[in-house]
Amino acid sequence: MRVLIDLRRLLRGAAFRRLLGVRLLAHGADGAFQVILTAYLFFSPERQTTPAAIAAVTAATLLPFSLVGPFAGVLLDRWSRRNVLVGAPLVRVLLVAAIGWLVLGTGDLPAAGNAILFVLVVAGFAVNRFLLSALSAALPHTVSAADLLSANSVVPTAGTMAFALGLGLGGVWQGVLGGPDEAVGDTLALAAALWVLSALLAARFARTALGPDHDHRGRPADLDGPVRGLVEGLRHLRSRPQAAAALMLVGAQRMVGGLVLVAAILLYRSTFADPDDPTGALAGLGLTVVAAAIAITLSALLIPTVVAHSSMRAAMVAVLLFAAVVQSAFAAMSTEALLVAAAFALNFSGHSLKICADTLVQHQISDDHRGRVFSVYDLVFNVGLVSAAVLGALALPVDGTSPPTMAAAAVALVALAVIAARVLPRRPVAAPTS
Repeated sequence: MRVLIDLRRLLRGAAFRRLLGVRLLAHGADGAFQVILTAYLFFSPERQTTPAAIAAVTAATLLPFSLVGPFAGVLLDRWSRRNVLVGAPLVRVLLVAAIGWLVLGTGDLPAAGNAILFVLVVAGFAVNRFLLSALSAALPHTVSAADLLSANSVVPTAGTMAFALGLGLGGVWQGVLGGPDEAVGDTLALAAALWVLSALLAARFARTALGPDHDHRGRPADLDGPVRGLVEGLRHLRSRPQAAAALMLVGAQRMVGGLVLVAAILLYRSTFADPDDPTGALAGLGLTVVAAAIAITLSALLIPTVVAHSSMRAAMVAVLLFAAVVQSAFAAMSTEALLVAAAFALNFSGHSLKICADTLVQHQISDDHRGRVFSVYDLVFNVGLVSAAVLGALALPVDGTSPPTMAAAAVALVALAVIAARVLPRRPVAAPTS
């Protein structure tokens, strides 16, 4: 397959291999840390899991990406990206140490302790935004211009797989050590170790090897630029309705997927497993994570070929209808097997939509607006998931069982397929020159 051929060629470059290693270790650490959030906050017998609690944690996880992301780009044009790749993981280690001390040293957290924990989690994900932005900005310094598109196709999939592996390792670690409360410290240590390895590998780059190419030290950062950039990106999208529609489809599909994710957490917490058996609940939820990882990998392997042999419109409509059929089955019979199948279908369709939307934006958005439009894209993507969590808090019961809500999600997917069939092009058009 094309993706595997591209990866084999890219791995011949030592700088690319090193940067990919930094990404894989960092994403693996993120996965292990995500297990802590899920297990400690949602699956501990001493804590009650509610849709509102899930919405709050989702907001803490994703909103920093949207709020910090545009400003990260401005600062990364002035800071050594190699230094960011070294420093950001080490900062996360310090934050993890503080979380470990807070959780392990105080037992059941009082209200003030929960507030501090929330701030530490938000800070950690804000720092992670700098790390991920630095990885993206550094990539062109490790591959040739001709290979950049291939690298941008391969690297996100590899990072997702590493995140899923980190989730799996953290979940196994939890199970071996006896459950969320008993394994908090050890799983935090696992995440911290992976971040330290990531920083050590990044330190092997020279300070200037990953850019920026121009020395901006001493010059003030134009921090109001990102706000203007988002506004200009939105204005530019208004003149590119097909690209704007693709971004909206991705955001709306993420809302559906996020809603089902909230339901999955509640179902495993209260229905599919004994509420007093957090290890069993985590193991069950891990099946949906594995299904999601397989779906994302298959999407990256298959969709470029499918689009090449049919059309972008046909591919996007097909994956949305596929997800709608599986989601309908889950709404009709809320079994664990169908939940895992729905996780597979929703992640397959979601990643397929993202691949197509990325391609459409690259083709239809002029080069001098592309960065600003992708900032809008990032905002839409994350706000879609946060909105889903809020919707879940309003629509789902504590046990997660709500056939009407799941049926509404299936109907929404069909509606998105109809919209895609009406507004999307059959194939990407040529990139504009201005």
